[in-house]
Amino acid sequence: MHLNIFGKGFNYSQDGPGNRLVYHLSGCHLRCPWCSNPEGLFGSGRVVEAQEIVREVLSARPMFFDGGGVTFTGGECTLQAAALLFVIGQLKAAGVNVAMESNAATKDFLSLASVCDIVIADYKHPDATILRTVTGGDLALIESNLSSLIGQRFVHLRIPLVHAFNDDDAAIDGFVRFFSQLPRERYDVEILSYHEYGKEKWHTCSKEYTVTDGYVEPQRIQALTATLREAGVRVIKT
Repeated sequence: MHLNIFGKGFNYSQDGPGNRLVYHLSGCHLRCPWCSNPEGLFGSGRVVEAQEIVREVLSARPMFFDGGGVTFTGGECTLQAAALLFVIGQLKAAGVNVAMESNAATKDFLSLASVCDIVIADYKHPDATILRTVTGGDLALIESNLSSLIGQRFVHLRIPLVHAFNDDDAAIDGFVRFFSQLPRERYDVEILSYHEYGKEKWHTCSKEYTVTDGYVEPQRIQALTATLREAGVRVIKT
C-alpha cells in the first residue's frame, strides 16, 4: 500500500492549527485554472509506502507544537482514499492530530473526513453550470457532502475568490443561500483572495496559465464579507 506524493513540508497555522507537517498528494480530478499547485495535477510525484509515511509523521511529533499535527492536502487527497485511510488510522491510534484539505467533490470525501480531527473544504461557486464549466466540479455532490458532514461536526470552509469567476453579485447571493441552510455553529468561512503563486509552476509544467484578470478588488472582498456576516455566517481569517 502506498501514496503518491509531490511535496511535503512544515507550515504554521495555514493548513490547520499550530505547526503542521503537510503532505501534498498527487492527482486531482478538477482543473481550476488558478491552481497554485499544478504539479499536483500534471506531475507524477513519487511513490512512498504508507507505513513509511506513518513512521515519518511519528518521528516528527516533537515539532507539532501549538496544537499542530499532520495535514493531508493535494492535489486532491481523497483520490487516494484506501491508502490514506490506512495512514490516518495508524496516526490517530498513535494520538496524532490529523487534518485534511479537500475540494469535497469526491465520493470518498465523507469516509475520510469522518476520521480526521480537522476538515478544511473548498466551496468554490454556488452555480452548478459555472462550476462545472470552469473547474469540472459537481456542485450537487459537493453540497451533499458538505451538508452531510456539517450536520455532524465542525468544518472550516474556504472560498477561493477569483474575479470574473465568483466575485459578482449573483455568486455572492448564492454563497449566502447555501451557507444559510447550514447549522451556523458547525462551520466558519474564510475568503482566500486570488493570487498568482502558481503561475510560474504552470509554465514549468509546460502548461498554459489562462487566468488574465483574477485579482479581486478589495471592496468586493469587503462586500462578500459583510454580506455573509449580515446573514449570520462566521467569517474568519487565518
